[in-house]
Amino acid sequence: MTTEMRWTAIAAVFVLALGVLAHALIPRFEYQASTDGSAVVIHDRWAGKFQRAVYDKDGHLQLQSVITPF
Repeated sequence: MTTEMRWTAIAAVFVLALGVLAHALIPRFEYQASTDGSAVVIHDRWAGKFQRAVYDKDGHLQLQSVITPF
């Protein structure tokens, strides 16, 4: 293995580790519950999309369609 290949491998591992660290520190999804707890709004920060989940009277979760605001 040449020195150039070693540095390339080290750089690739470093970039991969940085990606894993960034993914852990910058979460993709945010959740916001309604005041009475009957609904949850899910925000996909990376794609800029929203989805609403509503609990019915029996406690079953019903997902609404995904919304792209702009």
